[in-house]
Amino acid sequence: MKKFWIVFLVIAVLVGGGFGLLWMSLSQMGQTVAIDGGALIWHVGGAFPEETDDSFVGQLQGGAETTLGETVIALRRAAKDERITGLVMDMRAVETDWAKIDEIRRALAVFRESGKPIYAYFDGAGTREYALACQADKIYMSPEANLMVLGISAELSFMKDTLDKLGMEADFIHVGKYKSAPERMTRTEATAANREMIGAIVDERYEGLLGMLTAGRGVPREQAQAWVDRGMFDAVTALEDGLVDEALYFDDVLDRHFSDDQTTEFDDYVLDKPKRKESSHTVGLVYATGVIMPGESRWDRFQGKIAGSETIVEELLSMADDDDVDIVILRVDSPGGSAMASDLIWEAVGQVQKNKPLIVSMSGMAASGGYYISCRADSIFADPSTLTGSIGVYAGKMSRRGLYEKIGVHREFITRGDNALLFSDEGGFTDAQRKLFQNQMDHFYKRFLAKVAEGRGMAPDAVHAVAQGRVWTGQQALQAGLVDDLGGLYRALDSAKWSLGLIPEDPVNVVSFGEEMSPLQRMLLQSLRQGGGLARIGHRLGLDADDSLPLGAVLTSLRQDGLLAAVDLMDGRPVAMLPYGLKVR
Repeated sequence: MKKFWIVFLVIAVLVGGGFGLLWMSLSQMGQTVAIDGGALIWHVGGAFPEETDDSFVGQLQGGAETTLGETVIALRRAAKDERITGLVMDMRAVETDWAKIDEIRRALAVFRESGKPIYAYFDGAGTREYALACQADKIYMSPEANLMVLGISAELSFMKDTLDKLGMEADFIHVGKYKSAPERMTRTEATAANREMIGAIVDERYEGLLGMLTAGRGVPREQAQAWVDRGMFDAVTALEDGLVDEALYFDDVLDRHFSDDQTTEFDDYVLDKPKRKESSHTVGLVYATGVIMPGESRWDRFQGKIAGSETIVEELLSMADDDDVDIVILRVDSPGGSAMASDLIWEAVGQVQKNKPLIVSMSGMAASGGYYISCRADSIFADPSTLTGSIGVYAGKMSRRGLYEKIGVHREFITRGDNALLFSDEGGFTDAQRKLFQNQMDHFYKRFLAKVAEGRGMAPDAVHAVAQGRVWTGQQALQAGLVDDLGGLYRALDSAKWSLGLIPEDPVNVVSFGEEMSPLQRMLLQSLRQGGGLARIGHRLGLDADDSLPLGAVLTSLRQDGLLAAVDLMDGRPVAMLPYGLKVR
């Protein structure tokens, strides 16, 4: 048996090391990708993340997914590219948030405005896929496909009964009647305030969906609402009701519209890097993606991307000190996290502003700590579906006394000082400790309000009226005065150009941190994935996460909620974070 494991480890090192050396070699090669032109074939699917793990191990784990920025840039570039004659969208499983869908839809609108046609096709589609497909000139579905436009829902899950069965109890203190993050562990159902808040978000998102359908298909609101209320369609009923234009197979769609044209895969087009126009102006781009935590930014197999305050502060200060950088855009996609780490980033934003303007561009989430780091920016832009606000704070810990008793563990503590067990999991807070923590939370909340008031030019009472932990959509936040305008990264970039005395059409250099993969590296990954080779390599090296297993699915859900990362903060530290498990589908 020992010989088997020795041989296995040797093979793993050779395979991993070999690909690692190849990876490093390819990174030094700057060859570009040959583009045939013609129709652009885009297999639309995935999460469209803001960032991916660009390390070799990260790529083995699946990090080479096309980012939102790459997607939007490629679509806008293709609109002006004379080699590209049209776009065919082959709709797959879209797993991203609605704010990112907003940004992609705007990029598709730019493509349509160029006069080039867009055709959408699907073998099966849900609400998100159909919302994107509605930007096409014509929509096709295969003859035996199903379409499900099921509307909008928000899922709230509560774990108090589960914790009770395990002998655990969550003890939390919060400020703000809408600061509902701890409810998942302390209650069995939502409070009235939480339900009111979530209901308003669902209403806003529902109206947004109906707007997408009415604008895309040219039907009245009542018709779009009837589609959603019916929900499920086969090809016959979808055609009868006007949701699609014809039932055809994918190859037939290509033959009808681009029979004489060449085709280019969208993934290949993303790899194409045309020569940039020279500019004397430079915009620095810094990302704050994931739960905000102390330390360096990192990728965690279970927690996902962690926005480390140390890394983000260092990048912001580097941009501030770089004389070639004229203005900085902070791109935020975070539910918040550590209050202390958020404050360090907030201070770094102020240091940047001593030398040059700073603009915040919000992606899917910029809530609680995510809003904290944004609030002092010179301008703030959010997508209509961004989840932001959540100006509040909480702190707490988990008591595991009952769990230890259930499994026969008996513990004895010898202490000196009334608060020696303050952060221990042996019981909840005492009345005196609870009063101490409540006082700390109240003072932090007042400081949070003051910083928002100063950054947004509002009175503290006016901020309090829209704070109290309430989560807003970007559209609602605009009305509340928490953001300046609606739009994505390109809207922020246009604002940066105006600040520099330029117009949107003028070129600027955009610089960010992190090494970009070479085209050959991307081509290697793409080739391996299409053939299934990359998945096999990752599995053999033990780097994959099998979501088909029950535990894998649970871990994936908890990671997406941000709960796994937040567990590290359940030790009494102040936390500024979006409610766990808030999923708007």
